[in-house]
Amino acid sequence: MYLNQLQIESISKLLADLAKILFASIIIGFFIPSSSSNVSLIAFISGLVTFVGFFTLSVVLLKTSPAKLWIT
Repeated sequence: MYLNQLQIESISKLLADLAKILFASIIIGFFIPSSSSNVSLIAFISGLVTFVGFFTLSVVLLKTSPAKLWIT
């Protein structure tokens, strides 16, 4: 199944939004700890890696032409 340009842009925007939400919840939560919850170093690193992965995939999808993207 080939995806058209609109579908690729929608998926890319979704991944970018997920990356922003992840950044706000994990990364900022690590630097502004509250008394009710603390973010561990493992959660911080895994959140950072996941954020970079989602954001990178989002940018790569936007640069990919629809003819080259094949989804099974």
